[in-house]
Amino acid sequence: MRPRGCWPVVTLLTVALSGCGWADVTGGARAPGCTVPNDEDELLDAYANDPVLAVRPEGAQSGGDVVRSTGCRQLNKEDVSNTSVTLTWRPERDYDDATLRRTFDSVASGDGWRPVVDTNVPPDVPDESTLTYCREVRGVPSRLLIRAQAAQRMDVRPSTADRPASPQWSVVAPALIYLTIYADPSCPKP
Repeated sequence: MRPRGCWPVVTLLTVALSGCGWADVTGGARAPGCTVPNDEDELLDAYANDPVLAVRPEGAQSGGDVVRSTGCRQLNKEDVSNTSVTLTWRPERDYDDATLRRTFDSVASGDGWRPVVDTNVPPDVPDESTLTYCREVRGVPSRLLIRAQAAQRMDVRPSTADRPASPQWSVVAPALIYLTIYADPSCPKP
């Protein structure tokens, strides 16, 4: 299984927290010098009520409720939380770029989200599809990130030079689609 940066950790945390219903990630002290948007609770409400979060991907099971995270919380030695909401889906099949775009783009664009190129996402990540949008929400530059990860499978009887690959594969991690809306001052203005 190839490493995927911090996304597996984010996804695991999201799935774990969302299994308990609506979750608010507020643990930890506020990081010194970090500021959150004015009216953070109202901003989180606006994020959580965005129409794109109401889109149910075809054949997908809910990964739980929307997870809300307040900003500037010291999560560990290096990481600080961001004002955000996340929703996770477990589709029964992998989603490619075209299917992801067909599922979410019209709702996102219809609600004022503008597609942008995310320079932090490498263009050649295998088995992942990512859509990135920006717009202002309650006067705060915000980013919508929609990412689909293909199911991770493992050959139950690995092939060798003298043995072909097994026709049986075991799913190590299911396919996931997650949507995150977060405050992002780097989003370009229209």
